[in-house]
Amino acid sequence: MSKNIITIVSVILVIVGSVCAYSYLNKGQEDTQLDILNIHKINNTASFLWIDEQQDETVFYISGIEMEIISSNPNPYFEMLFNVKDVTNNNYSTAGFSFSTKIGSFSDNKLRIYYNDLSGDNEIEVKVKVNTNIVEEGNYFIDVQLNNGTFDLSKFNSGVALRLGLEVNEKTALLKIWLSILLVITILSLGVWFILLKKMYYPTFSNKGQLNISEPELLTIFLNKNARKLIIGNKLKVKDSFLTNLFIGEIQHEFQDSNHSAVISPYEDWKTKKIFYRLSYKGDTNSEIVNAESYMKHLDKYKLSTNEEIISFEYFNIKHY
Repeated sequence: MSKNIITIVSVILVIVGSVCAYSYLNKGQEDTQLDILNIHKINNTASFLWIDEQQDETVFYISGIEMEIISSNPNPYFEMLFNVKDVTNNNYSTAGFSFSTKIGSFSDNKLRIYYNDLSGDNEIEVKVKVNTNIVEEGNYFIDVQLNNGTFDLSKFNSGVALRLGLEVNEKTALLKIWLSILLVITILSLGVWFILLKKMYYPTFSNKGQLNISEPELLTIFLNKNARKLIIGNKLKVKDSFLTNLFIGEIQHEFQDSNHSAVISPYEDWKTKKIFYRLSYKGDTNSEIVNAESYMKHLDKYKLSTNEEIISFEYFNIKHY
């Protein structure tokens, strides 16, 4: 698989992961599939860091109210109870539900309205807030019951009992969502970089190998399988920090007290997709290579020389015949 395809796949993985994270953090409740009148959902926003909790509000209307004045009571009243039930039709505490209206007065979940309060209106606007620190997220029913008062009721909601469906959500704060997505993008990006892309763009001495030095002294240098290049001498200046070592790869240094400027670096052959090693040199360093190819072969002999110093070695790696 080519570098471009792997890079595109990596980008797609990061994007898909970010979208999934957003969908998870911003999801609502499942549809109850019940044939009832649903009012606009409650979407509270949870507190986060310096951002306070934000309570949403929804509105519904009670219509068809007609009161007839009784001669003995010029200002009669009636009461309505607002009972809350869960989707299994069990009673649910109204402690976290806050009802309000411009007409009449609420006491907990009980609304009392006097004839004079109506002022000729036959419709009541009721506002609802839900404290999601007390009420769990989910779907609820609000049943409106009419308590008889000192009046004659001729119509109420066209004679039909009023049951409302209400979806309650506590949304994650937008700042937290974006910080979480940024964290997901960072983690996924680091994952695809270290797992898929790093060694593809910066191959290492994964095939190992060794340099059998014969001059200026007898010794063996083993290639570090985690290194992305081996620098011989002290004339080549490269950035070699913790972050570059972590994200790009380590650099192996040898003969740092010499004046050479030679580099052995891995590369991927575009035809075979195999990893080979190449020797290059700069500055005053010259090279004499026996059995030279475009890559270093097993048992090749090399001689690096400057005006003052000579380094001779045999490359030993049976994976590079």
